[in-house]
Amino acid sequence: MKNKKTLTFVALLVIIFGVAPYFLGNIAKDNIEKQAALISSTPGYSLKIREYDQGWFTSHAVIAYGFDQHTLNILEKSAKKDIDKNIINILKDGFVFDLEIAHGPVTFQNGVNLALLTMVGQLANTESQSGKTLDLFSSVSYGGATEININSPSLKIDYSDMIGQKMIVGYDNITMNASLNAALDEYDLHFAMDQLTLNMEGVAVIMEQMDLNANGQKINDYLWLGKGRTTVKKFNLNTTKNKKLALSLDDFNTDYNFRKESDTALTMNLNANMDEMAISDIILRNFQFDMDINHLNIDATTDYVKSIQEIYQNSDGKTLDPKEFEAKSKIILAKAGEKALKDSPELIINNYAFSIGDGTFNSDGKITFDGNGLENIQQLSDPVTLNKRLTVIANVDFDKSLAKAITGIAMKKQMAAGGVDIASMPAEQLDQMIEVQTTTALQGFVNNGYIKQDGKNYKANFEMQNGQRLINGKALAIPGM
Repeated sequence: MKNKKTLTFVALLVIIFGVAPYFLGNIAKDNIEKQAALISSTPGYSLKIREYDQGWFTSHAVIAYGFDQHTLNILEKSAKKDIDKNIINILKDGFVFDLEIAHGPVTFQNGVNLALLTMVGQLANTESQSGKTLDLFSSVSYGGATEININSPSLKIDYSDMIGQKMIVGYDNITMNASLNAALDEYDLHFAMDQLTLNMEGVAVIMEQMDLNANGQKINDYLWLGKGRTTVKKFNLNTTKNKKLALSLDDFNTDYNFRKESDTALTMNLNANMDEMAISDIILRNFQFDMDINHLNIDATTDYVKSIQEIYQNSDGKTLDPKEFEAKSKIILAKAGEKALKDSPELIINNYAFSIGDGTFNSDGKITFDGNGLENIQQLSDPVTLNKRLTVIANVDFDKSLAKAITGIAMKKQMAAGGVDIASMPAEQLDQMIEVQTTTALQGFVNNGYIKQDGKNYKANFEMQNGQRLINGKALAIPGM
């Protein structure tokens, strides 16, 4: 009896550890192919399985992630210099990973794992990238859920020899954690990077402490909804060739939330804020932007995404010529736009604000379209019909300090262009000139009814609705309209 139980136990172990891995290897390959197809279905990107050598207990694969062929075609079309073409040749290769896949039900990669499969990998050693600088570990549970972890203490790639000009890309402390459910219709993502640097001839870029968190849910075969937040501690761009430019961003944050508004419509909120943005000698502080897009027809949005994906390739599998793609895209946009307009979409600017020096600017507004009774988009070619359906409202509030700051920037540029040495001019004289010009301009706008003075602030309200254009409640001629 004991021998029988022992034999049964041994047979069970043989099945679990000896036979099961072979069949689970087939499931593992199918799972990887499905995830590659899911990623490649996103326009602009591609994940290709270049090699897949399936064994009994383990398999070996080489995959490449990067831009899809259509995007590469557009980049090639715009490449005019040899250096541009050399950079595109690097982009064609993408990020190439060398993977070892262990078949369940028990694997021993990074410890003991009870899983359908586990996978470890590193960047492959290719002409355009250094190998073994990035570590990947992934597991797929018995239920089909996928966990992915990527870590890289540092990564520095010198492309200078390949493109014939200085180009060095560096990353510090990259971590990424992602999870994908068994149905491949829900994900969670966290990405963090301490620093990114790019050094080229005449161009230097530094980005510090980037952090991204996002999650999403697939509502049909083409649309993903979800929310996310991205933060960047510092971003610097300096160019020394041709026109010199110095751009810096401090504490830049963005949030988005794309969700269902109803069974037939979507809504999206986008929020961005930044402590400081400096463009050469112009410094903006306390930048804030918050907007909502409401009443987006789900069918129209789905049809647009579906049609764009379908024209990414011809029936023969070749990518479209960029001009042909652009022409077809316009037709698709017009068709989807007509359907979307019938649902009366609206764009709401909840807040757009910033400060320059001691001055502040605040505004809000909205753009709405009345789609009730709209039969086709051709009706909107009539300006009268369009103006009756379209509503635009904008409210602006700023103080004199802001007006002085903007006037000062403009005057200094004009004087410098005219050869005036501003540095040699007494500060009091320059400030007086700015004060006089600002006061004169503001008073002129007030007298003409374009703005209204409210204590120390100036306000303006612009409305365009029912075919009328009003400034501060009065029908006035609007410059440029």
